[in-house]
Amino acid sequence: MGTSSGAHQAMLLGMRPTDSRYAALPAPSGDSAVDATVDCVIMVSPVIDPLGRYLYAKGLRDGLTPPPGMSERTPPMHEQYWGTEEAMAEGAPARILAGGEKTVLPPTLTLRRSHEDNHPRPDFDEFIDQYRKAGGSIDVTIVEEEGEGLLSDLSSDVGKQTLEQIRAFIDQHVG
Repeated sequence: MGTSSGAHQAMLLGMRPTDSRYAALPAPSGDSAVDATVDCVIMVSPVIDPLGRYLYAKGLRDGLTPPPGMSERTPPMHEQYWGTEEAMAEGAPARILAGGEKTVLPPTLTLRRSHEDNHPRPDFDEFIDQYRKAGGSIDVTIVEEEGEGLLSDLSSDVGKQTLEQIRAFIDQHVG
């Protein structure tokens, strides 16, 4: 499970559980049964396409205008983490699936608001489309009303509903 960039990382790990690039910790000695396979992935407001978000933040996406300040703040962070646009594209789950890479497709729950300044909606919709085309099962919840992050205030109705959906999804998919 993750939110924002953490949601993106959770999906990459779910799709590529044997990719050594994502292995920060070695497997316990002699235990070949241990791997990074997950039972499910939960994404809240994912940055699901790093290159798409980078170009959006730079104002280079037709029909999408980043919020004030994003063009100064976000591109340097992407450049520091990813290094190149090629790396951003290679680490974008929808682009991975569109390119035909065979990946693991764990059951997924994704939740977000209809409009989120920092997460372009077309990237989210493209990921859902590619995941389903590849045969993945994905439950999608779009919260229409404006507001902070879905988990910003856990005592709010939106926070409580989000937590309940997450709990129910985990109960359904985790043995």
